[in-house]
Amino acid sequence: MQIQAVLLIKVLFYLLAGQAHAQFVHTYVDTDSVRVGDLFTYTIVFDGEYDSIIFPAESDFEADFDVISRQRFQLTSRRDSLVFTLQFFGTDDVTIDRKEIMITSAGQDSTLFTVPVPLFFKTTLAEGDEEFRPIKPIFAFARNWWPLLFLLIILLLTAYLIYRWYMNREPEKEATPVSLPDPFRNPLDELKLAVDRLPPVNTLDTRADYELYYIKLGDSIRFYLKRVYNFPALEMTTREINESLHKELAPSEIIDITRKVLNEADLVKFANFHPDTEQAKSVLQKAKDFIETASIVNYEQIKYMKYKYETEHGVIKPIPKPVTESTKSV
Repeated sequence: MQIQAVLLIKVLFYLLAGQAHAQFVHTYVDTDSVRVGDLFTYTIVFDGEYDSIIFPAESDFEADFDVISRQRFQLTSRRDSLVFTLQFFGTDDVTIDRKEIMITSAGQDSTLFTVPVPLFFKTTLAEGDEEFRPIKPIFAFARNWWPLLFLLIILLLTAYLIYRWYMNREPEKEATPVSLPDPFRNPLDELKLAVDRLPPVNTLDTRADYELYYIKLGDSIRFYLKRVYNFPALEMTTREINESLHKELAPSEIIDITRKVLNEADLVKFANFHPDTEQAKSVLQKAKDFIETASIVNYEQIKYMKYKYETEHGVIKPIPKPVTESTKSV
């Protein structure tokens, strides 16, 4: 908060400085390096004559950043500024690309650009946290393949003898009853059940309680994404899940809520962030919003998953394709 106050004083001082005869855009940040979960300010200052101005929107920022707040300061007709409070969720060095500023002055439109701002990533791992560090390369060792080849021959011979015995054995007098396949498990119903089984928020006390709560909530959403969008979400990072959802053309509502819930879970798990009761209630509401959104946008997708499962397991017969004129001619 002290850094933001100093930066705000600098911005106000700049806005109260002398008159300028041209149009200029200046860009400021209050840090040059960030860790996961860090908050920092990104300030754009415009100096010049204008009739109207359009600053960058929240959606213009990269996926590694969440916009927490934005404040506009306009002290004179020639100086205007916008201060963004951003939160970082990346795992590598990142650059805030240049942003467009749309200016209308004397009936003419013009576009100005901010300068790119590089930020360096600072890891949150302590010196002793070897569990989370990259494993060493795997070295190849020479092997003697003859024992393995001999074992393979023995296995093939054993399989052949079992096959001959099976083909020559007497048929069973009683037919083995056919077991019915398991019913289709609706991924949305499983997600609802997992969320309902979470402990009440007001019973969470220690940091370990909150961490387990966030992990279970994040994993339940990851398991849903794994089943519906068919990629290994349980083994992927939040960024990889976000990229995979874009590749699968998932609805933007699903992508946005998923990113926010999993980012908060990552903060608790990896960044030593200690949430309070209100924050736990907030993330639970986001999970419920995810369920409500998924029940609408994924309805047809889950319906087709059920149809495919039941046809493959013989529960129902597949719907025959309609016969067209081209099919008849063939």
